[in-house]
Amino acid sequence: MTHPRLLITALGCAQIVSWGALYYGFSLFALPMHETFGWSLTALNGALSAGLLVAGLCAYPVGMLIDRHGGRIVMSVGALAGAALLVAWSRVDSLAAFYAVWLALGCAMAAVLYEPLFIVLAQHFGDSARRAITAVTLIAGFASTVFMPLIETLLGVLPWRDVLLVLAACMLLVSLPINALCVPPRRREAAHASPAAAAQAARAALRAHLRNPVFWGLALWFTSWAGTASGVMFQLVPYLKHAAVDTATVLLTVALVGPSQVAGRLLLMLAGERAATRTSGAVVTTLLPLAMLVLWLAPPTPAWLALFAVVFGIANGVSTILRGVAPAEWLGREHLGRVMGALGMPMMIAMALAPLATAAIWSTSGDVRAMHAALLIFALLGAAGFWLAAGGRRPAA
Repeated sequence: MTHPRLLITALGCAQIVSWGALYYGFSLFALPMHETFGWSLTALNGALSAGLLVAGLCAYPVGMLIDRHGGRIVMSVGALAGAALLVAWSRVDSLAAFYAVWLALGCAMAAVLYEPLFIVLAQHFGDSARRAITAVTLIAGFASTVFMPLIETLLGVLPWRDVLLVLAACMLLVSLPINALCVPPRRREAAHASPAAAAQAARAALRAHLRNPVFWGLALWFTSWAGTASGVMFQLVPYLKHAAVDTATVLLTVALVGPSQVAGRLLLMLAGERAATRTSGAVVTTLLPLAMLVLWLAPPTPAWLALFAVVFGIANGVSTILRGVAPAEWLGREHLGRVMGALGMPMMIAMALAPLATAAIWSTSGDVRAMHAALLIFALLGAAGFWLAAGGRRPAA
């Protein structure tokens, strides 16, 4: 068996490539494609929202497939499909074809990014899953740091179609072999269960979870967090430009978010078992509304914006880990793929729709503070969901 540290390092590297090639680079291709085709930036960015929406709809089927067949096959197929679709993207010549590619890429992202990997790690590492998930996200947190400068550099010397081919090659040469060789195989006990019996047991377990307030609390928590984080990240730069914040402060504010996410994850790893999921959840569901309160009420000066970026980054970074850990700890590991898929579906849909919703609130009201107030309310709903889940959880035996 692969040494756990080597396994985690390899899977983290695969996530860097998958996130960098399939997600973070999208915004860098919008302008070159606008110049090539004349399509509006709104229409181009709509493809990403459509892809994320499909990823949300695919979350439960992907979780079901992992329960049945294991994560290795699912994530390998996802990486292969991602590479093929990047090639297809490089060949598009109509907006309809571009959207078709991104609808398919939504399926690929659902099979190869964090959600399926968290299921696999929770199943494989059991009680040690939090340390494994934290380590993977620490490594994968460098995806934007590595790939956005890389893609920007490549776009300076190559046509955008050729850069997409380079990204496809990265998926084929890094993500695919790592997922095929390093993702833990299907669990033996799952492999020996008859398909009919396993499906019947899974349906009964899911029905039981749907009657459990812990499940609904987790769903509200993760959905609200994902929507808040997505809305902030898509609207932060437009808001700062609208507020006439100077370019240096805009860049500093955005740049602080990433390191703060990594710092939060590192603190959680160093805290180890002392930072129980309940304690960590209580902290981040306090920090996220606090960050939204600063964004809503504080003036957009460098000091206040830096405070916002650090608090928001820490809350976002730790929440990413808790979404992979809390379902297994609080709902159990049986049929975990289906459970996490059911929780991930509304979360990914919120992530896709939040940028559109926040933009609509801003444009309809004509007041950016209305948008920030809405983000605060959504963050508070997430805190309420956490406490519903924490309060409904059975005490440990």
